[in-house]
Amino acid sequence: MSPRTLPSLLLLGCLAVGDLSATEITWPTSLDRSTIRSPEDYLQPTISGKTESATFGMVREDGQRFHEGVDIKPVGRNAAGEPLDLIFSAMDGQVAYLNPNANGPYGKYVVLYHPRAEIPAYTLYAHLAKLDPGLKVNDPIARGKVIGLMGHTSAGVDAITKDRSHLHFEVGVILSKNFNTWYAAQAENRGSPNLHGLWNGQNLMGMDPMPVLQHTQANLLEVLRSQKTALTVTMRTSQKPYFVELYPMLVQGDAAHAAGWYVEFSWQGMPIRWTALDASSPKLPGNRWRLFEVDQSLRKILVQRKMLAADTKRPGELLTQNVEVLLSGVR
Repeated sequence: MSPRTLPSLLLLGCLAVGDLSATEITWPTSLDRSTIRSPEDYLQPTISGKTESATFGMVREDGQRFHEGVDIKPVGRNAAGEPLDLIFSAMDGQVAYLNPNANGPYGKYVVLYHPRAEIPAYTLYAHLAKLDPGLKVNDPIARGKVIGLMGHTSAGVDAITKDRSHLHFEVGVILSKNFNTWYAAQAENRGSPNLHGLWNGQNLMGMDPMPVLQHTQANLLEVLRSQKTALTVTMRTSQKPYFVELYPMLVQGDAAHAAGWYVEFSWQGMPIRWTALDASSPKLPGNRWRLFEVDQSLRKILVQRKMLAADTKRPGELLTQNVEVLLSGVR
């Protein structure tokens, strides 16, 4: 199946809101989670050597570059220094995307989709040495199943040396089924085809994985909702954005008759709550969308993340991109 085709598993996610209070979680590498006593026991830092560089957030280049997941180090190596750690599916779900080529910053990677969790979520497993040959897109997958071997593959600007081999692990949500349309319309993407379809990193918005991974069970919806609102945006639409259809558990108000939306974003750019606005709402913007409110205590990190422009009064590059992706194909 082409990665540009909307997988049937995403349609399933619209129906499978989840009827469990918690999702069973498996640690995604050969490391025994019970042996962890400190972050140094599982984190693989960048070349900087700083432990925090392997965590989620603005942790790279002195706080100027964002890291959307967590980097987990190997516990075993062969005589050549290559990692021996197997990579496991963290939750029950389905195979969403397989990239067996080191043709981007993620290198060889796997995306799994978890439609029966409390909120339909993806998990991503990157920099693999190889993928399990038995994996097929749309196939169901049980938690704890081997999906690959840890490695250091990447086509990013900075090569990952084998001594810094690791699993880059993410958990989050997909922004839009119309991402390909948005991507093709960007002038900077001309001559640079989208090789990964809906599972391109620009269409995936992660949250800190550790509140999920540190437990044997986790409620993904509660973890997502626990994020603080950093800023809000108002939108004017006559159609439901795809995000609203896929994540009804994040929606308040009369979605069927909404003339627009009041959307709360986390500091890293995840839309965490949507409130339907009727046609008489004073919050409706005069144009397609506008920045509405900002938590002033978070201005610094919002500017660093490019959610706000440097003057802290205008939308930043990332916020503009995420909103336009969310509204792609929506009138």
